Amino acid sequence: MNTLAEKLVDAWKKRDLIKINSEELPKSREESHNIQKQFHDVLKKKTVGWKIGLVSKNLQEGAKVNGPMIGKIIDETVLMNPLKVDYSKVPDCILECEFCLRFLEDTKMIPGAENKTGNYEAYIALELVSTRVHSESKKDLDPNNMMNLNIADNGGAGAIVIGDQIKNLDKIDLDSIQVEINLNGNVTEPFFKGEKRAGPIEAIKCIINEFKDNPVTFKKGDWFMTGSVIQPFKVNKGDKLKVDFRTLGKINVDFI
Repeated sequence: MNTLAEKLVDAWKKRDLIKINSEELPKSREESHNIQKQFHDVLKKKTVGWKIGLVSKNLQEGAKVNGPMIGKIIDETVLMNPLKVDYSKVPDCILECEFCLRFLEDTKMIPGAENKTGNYEAYIALELVSTRVHSESKKDLDPNNMMNLNIADNGGAGAIVIGDQIKNLDKIDLDSIQVEINLNGNVTEPFFKGEKRAGPIEAIKCIINEFKDNPVTFKKGDWFMTGSVIQPFKVNKGDKLKVDFRTLGKINVDFI
C-alpha cells in the first residue's frame, strides 16, 4: 500500500484507522477529489449517489473552510430505519440529521438542475460520518487541510440511515422543520436556523458549483444527502438515539 488512496482502501476493508504523515496530505481540493476518485477506483464498490455537508456559506465561514465536504455513497452503507448499527463499522462516528433525495430519473448537475421539479423524492435521514484516519494525524491540521484530508477520505462517509418519505414535498417548507433528539434519554433541539440552514435546492446548487468543470450525473435511484440541519455531534458504542423530525417522521438507532 503506497498511495494514500490505497491506504484508505485498506483501512476501509479492515475497519481500521491509519496514521498518515504530513507528506501524504493533499495540498488542494482538486488533489483531494483526485485521491477520492483513486480510492473508489481501488475499492471497486458500487456507489449510489453523493453526500454533501457544510453547504451554506455561513457554515463554511464559521468553520473557516473554502468549500463543502463531499463524498460518494457506497451501496452497502445505505441502511433503513429502524435499526441497530455495529459501531465498529462507523468508527469515531459523528451524527447528522439531514434530508435525503432519491432521484427518479438521470439528472446532470448543471446550472438549472436546482429548478427541476418532480425528478426526485425526499426522505428524512441520518448521516453517520466516519473516518479511516486516526485522530493523531489530524490534531495539528488547520481547517482547510483538515477539509482536504476529509474529502480524500471519501468525505468522511460512513453510512446513511433512510427514514420516512416526505409526502407532499411541494407544500412543505423544509427550512421550518424542527428536529428533536433523544440521546440516551436526554432531549435536545440543536437544529440550525436561518442562514445556517441548507435545503435540497441549496445542496444541488452547491454540488453544481463544486463540479462545474466536470459535472456529475445522478442516475435513476441514486441518493443525495443534502447536509445537516443540526449541529453534528459525537455518538459512541452503546448509545440509543431517537430522532423526531416532528411532522415528517422519526428515526431510531441503537449503536451496538
